[in-house]
Amino acid sequence: MKKLLKATAALAAGFVFGTGAATVAHAQADYAAIEANPAIWSISDADSTVYLFGTVHILPPELNWRTPAVDAALEDSEIVYFEADVMSDAAQQQAAALIPQLGLNEAGVTLTSLISEEAQAHMATLAERIGAPPEALAAQMDPLKPWLAAVTLGVLQMQAGGYDPESGVEYKLNADAQEAGKAFGYFETVEEQLGYLASLPLETQIADFETGVAQMVEDPDALSEMVQAWAVGDMSVIDRAFNEDLRNSSGDLFEALIVQRNRNWIPQIEAALASDQDAFIAVGAGHMPGETGVIALLEANGHAVTRR
Repeated sequence: MKKLLKATAALAAGFVFGTGAATVAHAQADYAAIEANPAIWSISDADSTVYLFGTVHILPPELNWRTPAVDAALEDSEIVYFEADVMSDAAQQQAAALIPQLGLNEAGVTLTSLISEEAQAHMATLAERIGAPPEALAAQMDPLKPWLAAVTLGVLQMQAGGYDPESGVEYKLNADAQEAGKAFGYFETVEEQLGYLASLPLETQIADFETGVAQMVEDPDALSEMVQAWAVGDMSVIDRAFNEDLRNSSGDLFEALIVQRNRNWIPQIEAALASDQDAFIAVGAGHMPGETGVIALLEANGHAVTRR
């Protein structure tokens, strides 16, 4: 449970699951055989370049996503920016302390009492897939608010599918950047990130949970398809999975988790460009494409964004 809580804290703050993409890869792809070329962009001014890399926070260990373009951009940069510090010991302790404060139901309230019978049946199906007794999984989820239950189910599903947070892009980049002695910057705090989920109205949390567990049951290959698309740089699939699907299922959630955060990041990206240091910015891939994505917002502000 301690390891699960730690993974849940880090991954919730990293927003792996805030877009409904947390489904286990039921039919495993041959990730080792993929010739990866994930998308990376850049903007430049007279004395600096900012590289923009869309990430996936948890990946199968056998996927080799590193490319010469990514490695060269990282080597060229003096400072590396992530969404938030979710990997340091202090940040993990903070997240693990915040989750019980922000993610537990009030006394007498259970997840089961909040969700529909159909959602309960979907949970039972998911329990069987991960090899847990349905009653035991329900008991584990019952104290959790719907947002945290969705994240925790996502962690369990991904781990059952062979995905590992320590294979995620940020984990690998963070280790390399530390070894190279680079500086770090962050767009948000852990508390802010968790707050985006925890502050959602209960009705939105319930609806998102029910939609999420239905998607997990009905489309078990969704994450595998998304990861494969990300690995080869197919941003149209990423745009559909992270933006169109979320916007169609929950406009409020899409606005809170994607659009507003993208807008908040643009001045920080422009401040990085205004410095005289080259910077490497790594944020979730779902934030990059689309009309309200980081790339389009930068272009709307007059920046020439080049895909490398």
